[in-house]
Amino acid sequence: MLGGACYIFAALASPGVINHTGGPGRVVFGELDGRITPRAHAIRDAFAATGAPVELSAQILAAMWEKYLFITGQGGMTALTRLPIGIIRATPATMEMYLDVASEVASVGRAHGVSIPEGERDRVKRGADSLSPNSFSSLYNDLVGGRRMELETLPGHVVRLGRQYRIPTPVCRAIYAALKPYDEAAQRGEPLAGKERS
Repeated sequence: MLGGACYIFAALASPGVINHTGGPGRVVFGELDGRITPRAHAIRDAFAATGAPVELSAQILAAMWEKYLFITGQGGMTALTRLPIGIIRATPATMEMYLDVASEVASVGRAHGVSIPEGERDRVKRGADSLSPNSFSSLYNDLVGGRRMELETLPGHVVRLGRQYRIPTPVCRAIYAALKPYDEAAQRGEPLAGKERS
């Protein structure tokens, strides 16, 4: 098995149709043990032949966690607030909370043995600043669409690792708890989105 991270914003337009809505569309992948193998070279060459930006990494776990730092905040905060990144960036208290997510993810990642460089808040802020002000996230899109969300793999995973390593994760816990009723309702086929006042 190989690990990978894709840097793209996309939205499901209709069944089988995915629109690229932003981001570089870059793919980074590699062997989980850090080896550069013939099969990894073959996969890189296949991606490159399509014209897609691709990078073969000897440190794919760190790259995957670097993306995780970003998408947990972007997904969690756009879904929680129901606002695009432009408004989040323009509201200091809300942007601080967004960056607190990155700190929590980095803390549990380091405890889990992943080599995550210091300065994650600055890196995540640069990523957020590079986005179109109207950018949301797939977590937000699933929430408002009444679909199951990646709640367990984004803030939920951070909360569980925090509990395992005895690291406080108050922001991820709040995001997880606030969105959990929507996710459970979507799993039952009874979406709550849009019914908050009914």
